[in-house]
This record gives sequence, C-alpha cells and structure tokens, in this order.
Amino acid sequence: MSESDSKKHLGEVLLELGRISEAEIERALEHQRLQGGYFGQALVDLGILEAEELDQGLASQANIPYMSPKAGQIDPEVAALMPTIWAQRHNALPILREEGWLTLLVDSPLKFGLADELARRTGLSVRLALCSARHLRDLIREVYQLDPVQQKASEVLSLEAFWSLATSPPALRWGLTVRRNQIIGWIRRGGHTQRHRLMHNWLSFFDRLLSPPPSQLLPPHGLRQWRASLRSDQSPPAVLIQSLSGPGGHDLIFEPVSDTVRARSRLPSSEQIASLRRSLAREAVVLAVHSPTGQAARELVTRLPALLLKSEHRSICLLREGIHAVSDDMLVASPPEEGDEDILAFLEALHLDAVGLEIDPGHASRWRRALKLAPLVMIVLSGMKPGELMPPGINWLLTKSREDQTDWELV
Repeated sequence: MSESDSKKHLGEVLLELGRISEAEIERALEHQRLQGGYFGQALVDLGILEAEELDQGLASQANIPYMSPKAGQIDPEVAALMPTIWAQRHNALPILREEGWLTLLVDSPLKFGLADELARRTGLSVRLALCSARHLRDLIREVYQLDPVQQKASEVLSLEAFWSLATSPPALRWGLTVRRNQIIGWIRRGGHTQRHRLMHNWLSFFDRLLSPPPSQLLPPHGLRQWRASLRSDQSPPAVLIQSLSGPGGHDLIFEPVSDTVRARSRLPSSEQIASLRRSLAREAVVLAVHSPTGQAARELVTRLPALLLKSEHRSICLLREGIHAVSDDMLVASPPEEGDEDILAFLEALHLDAVGLEIDPGHASRWRRALKLAPLVMIVLSGMKPGELMPPGINWLLTKSREDQTDWELV
C-alpha cells in the first residue's frame, strides 16, 4: 500500500503517536516540495525523525508489527523454508511459525506480494512484520551464515544481493563491468577488490532502485557522470555514478555521496525561491549562479527549473563539466567543442521555458543572444573574486563562497 492509498497519511499517524508536531509536518512537506522524494525521507533528512522511528511509523500506518530480532531468536528451520538466494534477493526472512501462521520479516510494507508467494510455497498463512532494511540485511547474513568477504566469486549473485554486499556498510566504491556475455560486479573495501558474477537484469534493477533511472542517462558511447537518489528504504541515500560506454558494453562506478557533496547540493531557501518566482511572474529573468569551482552552481542549475516553473516546463542545460543532479524532466548535456552559434540557433528554435549555460561573457554578440533564449536563463559562474563586477544583463545572483557551504545568498 502506498501513502496515498492508506487510510491515514503517514504524517497523521506520526502525529497521533506523538512523534512529530503540526509545525514539523509543514516543514517536511515544504522540504519534500523543494527536494522531491518521499515525505518520510524528508522527516529523516531534516533530523525530525531517526530512520528507525520512520520505520516504526510506517509499520503503524500499515497496521503491521515492527520488530528488530536478533539472529539467535530465529529458528533456523523456519528460515530454511526459503532458500538463501530468495532471502537476499527480496531482503525478506521467515522468522516465526506458530499455530499455522508464518511471520515474514520485510523492509517495506509494500512487499505484501511476498506473503502470497510464501503462502503458496509453504501452505501456511503468512503475515508481515517490518524491520529496518540494514538490520534485515545483516540478519540474513547471520542466520544463513554468509560471509560477504568469503563469498565465492564463481557464484552468480542477484543484483539485490550484490547491492546489499556493497552497501552494508557502504564500501569505498563499487561498480559493474557489463559485457555482452557476462556481468561482473566488483566491490572495493579495505584495500581489496571482491568480484562477483551477476545476473543479467542489471539495468531493470537499477531503474527500479535509482532516480533518475540509468536507462535515461547512459549514453551509447563516452563518459558520463551524475548523482542519483535511492529509494527511501535504501542506504546510502544517494550515490555518485560514473559511466564509460561503447559498442562493447558499459563500465560503471558507484560511490556513496559524501557530506561535502550533500552540502553542495543544498537548495536555496523557500523565501529565496518565492522571490525568484515573483520576479519571473513579472518579467524574464537572467539568473547567475556562482560557486568557487562551479560544482555547486552546476548542481543547482539543473534543479532550479523544477522549483521555479510549472510541472510541464521544457528546459535544457548545457554544462561543461562536473557531476550534476539530473532530474526526470530536464535534458542535461555537454555543449559541443565548436559551433556555439549552431547551438544557440537550435535553442532559439525550441522556444524553451528555461536554459542553463556556461558561456563566456567576453563574446558580446553571443552573450546577448544567450540572455534571450528563454524566460528563465541560468548562467553558471565560477572563480569570481570579491568585488568583481557582474557580467551585463544579469538580474539576480545566487552565490556561495565555499563549495561545501550549506546556504545560498540571493543578491
């Protein structure tokens, strides 16, 4: 059941349990509107709830118990009702059998389909209990006596099992080598690299797990970098992805998002967003976005149209380098090395709602054309010195003095 299908919204449930206040609900809804994602994850991101408190609230919302059993409390014969690979693939574990009922521990109340499958395979009635995703992954390894370091490289793992090995706890980095006849997953941890042969459903798995989905971003050839968010029940909450693609396949590298990158990706305040919206309602806006190296500026420019414009906006960003937050409703691409005039003519013909660019203001005619490409034009600036004059034609400036600074200044 989803939040929208529930009899009560998650916020109502947590309010009745005394876990949050009305004011905190409003804060979380505003955070969700600006950042996207799930309401529950917004509560965690803002520090209003711990992840375990959120899980307990989800269990109450779904009217199922919340449990955190230890491995020694689980009957091995009950766990053995389902094979190890099934438990790893679904992150689900049978833990208790009594009076014709089987209790299945899951990490999401949406996994009620597993209860039906387990009932068919065992002939028992099945009820769900909720547990944190990380605790459940650790529990499965303990109950089935799995050692991720000693995992046999010859065994073909599901993508779910591989992701669990890589993220519990998160490795320094991990990745995939995708070729026509095989998929190899690797995990770099403690100065050593583990390798595993994987099943071939890698792209559909990552499309379900990551937002934006890799199938929308992987180029047929060349290098690409982007940041992706994970489902709210997963850890880490976001990863940096690098891909190299060509006729022979793909290679992908995943790294957990650091605190520095999380700070870099912070959005402007709701008051600053409201000021920019009011300005857009009156006139076309040319907004410069500045950070010392340009990384935070590029990150923000890719996300601003979703915050400032209507949901059906048409927007394009042409950015020269860096890891970008790529939304589902925006095209983000690298500009060609040459032919800027051709690109400007193409963008003019599209009559877009927003354009994000990195362009040299020293070329006066090209600069003037760029500032008229859309009602909202966003210019990435980097390396400006204190007191340096702004390029001509800019209405607003969003700036920060350090890449890891959390707050933006609107001028």
